[in-house]
Amino acid sequence: MPTLGIVAALAVVAARPLEHAKIVLEVRSPMEQATAYVDQTPPPSGKNPRPVVHARVNEPIRVEYLFTNVYPNRVIRDVVVHFYVARIEAEGQKSLPELNDAVVVLETALDMDFRPGGHAGGRTTFRVDAPGVYLVRVESRQTQSDHEHFAAVDLVVEP
Repeated sequence: MPTLGIVAALAVVAARPLEHAKIVLEVRSPMEQATAYVDQTPPPSGKNPRPVVHARVNEPIRVEYLFTNVYPNRVIRDVVVHFYVARIEAEGQKSLPELNDAVVVLETALDMDFRPGGHAGGRTTFRVDAPGVYLVRVESRQTQSDHEHFAAVDLVVEP
């Protein structure tokens, strides 16, 4: 007969939502680099603190990310993988920026079906022409789940 502790542990495991995605985001400047791993919403800013990368105005910033479906037997249909770099007010800011032409430095999205183990990613190099703090974020949308996944890094651009 199972003990109460084992029954409680099994109930907690059964109550957790299944994870559907793994995301890895790497941001490199000439000064330093950081890697962010999958986090989840809610809340919009996730549960983990974001790594920080420093750069100077007009230095090349290299970004690579990879989104992987980790379901062993399920296709995730019509998933949007959304990537953006947008100005924010402060390092570690909890609220997400409203994406508009005034704050967005770079934005891409792809919509596709992900078979089990399927993945897609991106690689780009860009420059920021104004000092400030920027959010570099790749996120899932429309995964037909009660939560979404993302990875994010704060980019601090100095004069």
